[in-house]
Amino acid sequence: MTDAAVIVVLLTLLASSHMLLSSRMVRSRLAGRLGETGFLVAYSIIALAFFVPLFYHYFTHRHLGPQLWVVPDSEAVGLLLGLANTTGLVMLAAGLQDPGPGSFMGKPHVAPSGVYRITRHPVFMGVTVMALAHTIANGHATDVAFFGGLAVFSIVGCRHQELRKLTAGDSTYRRFYAATSFLPFTRRGAVRGVMELPPIAVIIGIVVALVARCLHPSTAGCGVPG
Repeated sequence: MTDAAVIVVLLTLLASSHMLLSSRMVRSRLAGRLGETGFLVAYSIIALAFFVPLFYHYFTHRHLGPQLWVVPDSEAVGLLLGLANTTGLVMLAAGLQDPGPGSFMGKPHVAPSGVYRITRHPVFMGVTVMALAHTIANGHATDVAFFGGLAVFSIVGCRHQELRKLTAGDSTYRRFYAATSFLPFTRRGAVRGVMELPPIAVIIGIVVALVARCLHPSTAGCGVPG
């Protein structure tokens, strides 16, 4: 089995376990036996059982396999990919700061505001945007399998999350669903949502992006590429 295939298998197992455990029937049964806290602990342990080997295998097999494409090495491309990663990090930070109604610990949002004017899945979509940016920048088979797989996993996770809520017959979530968009920046009001973003989420996203750029092995440190 190739290294890229191993990554795909581990991602598939991670996604399958995530969707199985978060399905209404399985989740309710396990939560009934283990309690809500016990279920979350078991859920986290099972996720880590696939998450850790997935990341370990990729980071010990980066940039391997056939090179499927090469992105031009230019300041413009670097700027666009950096902007995409920063946007993803800001959405991720804002979503974690204010969990939406689709997540386990989220709260109802009667009138979407802030990041939820941009997308109803800021955490998953933040990961998707960053994963797609890294997929574009890294064309080797193992890179595409890992980052492309993360993007697919995040999008499928979004859809599974909202279907679980919709089939539950939650009228509050249905109103939230109708007032928000799946893909980021595809609905009127997204610009207003950007203006409403919590300053701390914006600061965290920008700072993490700058630190990642300084530490990233494929960039010229903290300086501007020449």
